[in-house]
Amino acid sequence: MISITFDGSFDGFLSVVYAVYYEKIQPASIQDESNGQLTLDATPQFIKTDEARAARVFKAIREKISEEAADNVFNAFLSEDANRYSAILSYIRLGFKVGHMVDSHLHEDFVRHVRKLANNVVREAHLLYGFCRFAETTQKVYYCKVTPKNDVLQLLAAFFCERMMNQAWVIHDAVRNKAAVYDGNSYVIAAVPSGQAAVSHAPGESETQEMWVAFFNAITIDARRNPKLQRKILPLHYRHNMTEFLP
Repeated sequence: MISITFDGSFDGFLSVVYAVYYEKIQPASIQDESNGQLTLDATPQFIKTDEARAARVFKAIREKISEEAADNVFNAFLSEDANRYSAILSYIRLGFKVGHMVDSHLHEDFVRHVRKLANNVVREAHLLYGFCRFAETTQKVYYCKVTPKNDVLQLLAAFFCERMMNQAWVIHDAVRNKAAVYDGNSYVIAAVPSGQAAVSHAPGESETQEMWVAFFNAITIDARRNPKLQRKILPLHYRHNMTEFLP
């Protein structure tokens, strides 16, 4: 029995899939190195990330299964579910057998699980498309702090590259201590060292935020307040990063 670990990247996971198929490894478990735990009944083996192999596997998923399956694999990978790696591997294995019909095999627990994880990730990303709040800094870069439940930073970066393509910005995932940094042409995702996330607002930014809060309060109709519906549409988890809910 082999317990596989990898570097935690998506390319790293696809490299694991390659090893399973071409090196005939049968893993008892798959873990990323940041959360990996040794077990007495399994031999640990680290799979090194190989971008060429990863690209080959992802191309095969898209062509031999479907584009939708490739999206499900990627989005499910971004979730924080502890069992996602094994479920995704089983999903891919079935997909290579049945092709584009893989998502119709709902009698398989792992198919339902992967689809659920993928849907949860996409749903959270769509929420944050509207919940992100950017503040201008003294460096003329717009800064946004988020605390997502899933690792949706790459989805947010791709979205705002199209929506704010002429403006430099940073989206900081404070949960995972990393940020998407966009310079007006392309973005990179980099780690944020502890203590390096402090930003200084540009002159006038505080006044702009106060005006936004005043507007938010002014359009509120007291007679039509519905806190239960508001919590459903705008969960409490996201409000502490939204300007209109700041103290």
